[in-house]
Amino acid sequence: MTLAMLGGFSQASADSLTMTDEVKQVASTEALLNINTASLEQLMALPGIGKSKAAAIIQYREAQGPFTSIDDLINVKGIGHKMLAKLTGAIEAR
Repeated sequence: MTLAMLGGFSQASADSLTMTDEVKQVASTEALLNINTASLEQLMALPGIGKSKAAAIIQYREAQGPFTSIDDLINVKGIGHKMLAKLTGAIEAR
């Protein structure tokens, strides 16, 4: 609504900007890979995750149950704080 007061912006323009922002938020949420349901191939598509780390993630969740937070990945062999930082923003645990 503040944008409507600026020159060159109408109320419709301000509303469409708001809608665009909402769509981006939904799209970014949907783009996150759920580490509790991801397949080996999906996990391998993540940066720095090869076949052995992807398999370790799956083995961990099968043995320990679903991840309650992405921070739980620290408990998986081969996943450290640097790797977790790379994955943040690409994964979720739900």
